[in-house]
Amino acid sequence: MIVRSPLQTLVPVCLVAALSLGLVQHSQGQQPDAEPSAQPAPAAAPAADSAAGSPAVDHSGHDHAAQAADSATGPPDTAAETEAILKEFKEMATPELYEQGMTALDAFEDVSQQFKDKVLQMRRQFILFVNGFSDDRQTYLTLRNESRELMNQAYRKALDLIDFFPHPVAMRYVVTVLEQRFKHDVYNAETLEGAAKMLDYGIRLRYVALAAARAAMCAGDFPLAESLYKNLQEDEIEDKDKALMVQFETIKKQFETEQELLRNDPEDLPQVRFKTTRGEIIADLYIHEAPSTVAHFIELVESGFYDGLDFFQVVEGLLALTGDPLGDGSSRPDRFLADEHGRDVVRMPLVGSLVMAKLPGPNKDFIPNTAGTQFAMLFMPLPSVSEQQTVFGRITKGLDVLGALRRVDPHKEKKKGAVVMPPDRILEAEILNRPETLPEVIYADPLATLP
Repeated sequence: MIVRSPLQTLVPVCLVAALSLGLVQHSQGQQPDAEPSAQPAPAAAPAADSAAGSPAVDHSGHDHAAQAADSATGPPDTAAETEAILKEFKEMATPELYEQGMTALDAFEDVSQQFKDKVLQMRRQFILFVNGFSDDRQTYLTLRNESRELMNQAYRKALDLIDFFPHPVAMRYVVTVLEQRFKHDVYNAETLEGAAKMLDYGIRLRYVALAAARAAMCAGDFPLAESLYKNLQEDEIEDKDKALMVQFETIKKQFETEQELLRNDPEDLPQVRFKTTRGEIIADLYIHEAPSTVAHFIELVESGFYDGLDFFQVVEGLLALTGDPLGDGSSRPDRFLADEHGRDVVRMPLVGSLVMAKLPGPNKDFIPNTAGTQFAMLFMPLPSVSEQQTVFGRITKGLDVLGALRRVDPHKEKKKGAVVMPPDRILEAEILNRPETLPEVIYADPLATLP
């Protein structure tokens, strides 16, 4: 059950009518996704930078950051509404509570202004670059990534503010960011918090309800997820949600197992930091449950193997694949790793998990002991992974960066003359908290296990 903060009960919700659509509504023009495959086929060759062969500027992050920045300002008609809400809050709140609310408002407005200023810089740099007045593409990319970080900070401040009263601009801002997180598969605890607060305030938008349900599944609030899905109509639920519902009990059990393992994890687990074209991703490496795999992975990172490699396949609602020097998923490693998913204690395939990729078999399964260099980062829980693949780590920072990766479908037919943007890539990978001695790497001969 979603429970409103006691602070929120002080002021009636004055802007629900402005944001609510009554019953849960479909977002305009949005269609349910096709059911994703749990095992993407081998990728095709990577696309060129653009149809003309010149470096293309990736501004997919530009658009939704700009949209969020615009929503942080609010339309002119919110001024009177905001004034009325602030007046009522002052009349009803204690002096101490009112001061806390005003501090939260100042914090939101301060970060929002920083965010808008950064987006303005990004827009100017983008215009200069695309019109040939500057060849500094990196400055644009840096500003884009900094804008996304400030967008997330403003989102956090907006969530803090609406605990006191439903500030119209903060409410609209949260709804805008939730729409972007829904589109980009970012389902973490803050997504759940924001979506739950919007539903609690009476906001009835389809993507808000689905974001809340998916984030609840990912964050382990299974009673809330079950309640939300039961209250949605069948035509409001997408195929990925149906898959989550079918596997509800398995995901719940795997989540609980993982939580117990997390409670017993040492503080000095090795970590990997990926500097990508979208920002930084940091992940813990599970050296105790997958010692051979992690040791092999650390050696690859330290050799510079992953530097410059593309995320050659990024499947919406499923996973992002990387680690292929050929850039299309077709490479084969010099040596194959022995599987570790059958050990007595293994990690679970949840949101943000790092999973070793393997060669596909003839029956939509995987050939045993064929992991090498390619690995996936999961957008959502994928229970079947635990049966055939080794989970060797999990993202602790940068799920929003993972969600921002350009979707790449190597099998989608390219229209003649269409501009094809290059995939995102790992610029540099480095190991943090490296153990002095690595476990022994166990390699295998896949042919030995074939009939």
